[in-house]
Amino acid sequence: MQEQPLQGAQELLCINAEKVYDWVILQEDLNQTVLPAAIGVLPINPCDPAVSGLTATCYLVDPITGNPLPPNAEIPVTEVGEREDRQFVINGALVTLQRVSFVKTLNVVIEFSGFNGTTPFVMTSDEITVDIPESVFLCAPEGTRLIVRVSDVDCSVSVNCVAGALESVDLFLNVCQSVQSVADVTLELVADFCQPRDILVEQCPTPSIPPQCPAVFPGPMGSMSRKNEE
Repeated sequence: MQEQPLQGAQELLCINAEKVYDWVILQEDLNQTVLPAAIGVLPINPCDPAVSGLTATCYLVDPITGNPLPPNAEIPVTEVGEREDRQFVINGALVTLQRVSFVKTLNVVIEFSGFNGTTPFVMTSDEITVDIPESVFLCAPEGTRLIVRVSDVDCSVSVNCVAGALESVDLFLNVCQSVQSVADVTLELVADFCQPRDILVEQCPTPSIPPQCPAVFPGPMGSMSRKNEE
């Protein structure tokens, strides 16, 4: 079978894709007190009088790998209850939206740093699971699912010490998240096939020729002829 060129080979294609039915950005503030049992066993007591320059920060981690959560990472959510239809008048049109209630789960790690005497240290807590309930009106009919991605996070902590012991840590979270209702669809469209680009290679340069002095050498053709006649 002879291979046909792809250039200009436009065809009717069926493509599986993820259709976005609705998309909103939510912002959530959380203030939670974390007890030592949730923080875990630390190699150094951050409230010890020998500790100086104590700094505590926090960040979100991937619950599977334990690595810091990358930007726009998807986070697990659990829907709560049934979706409730609610009608709204938007731009003069009657629109039916669904009230979707869900709980998103964040995994937070607290990092402590400072000096134990004169020795610097950095230590981290166990993963702290934080559940945040949400409720939002979306175009989310039956058959759609939710995808929630964290778009921005501001996390800070305050360490509470009592008589040289760690009593608790106040955790402050400001989370912006992208919430989409989506469904898998099969699209029909007419399109051209793509072709690979040319590979980039380094080529040897063409040898350059130094400038010459033709008036001196080899000289005019006429003078060469006269010399030959003599």
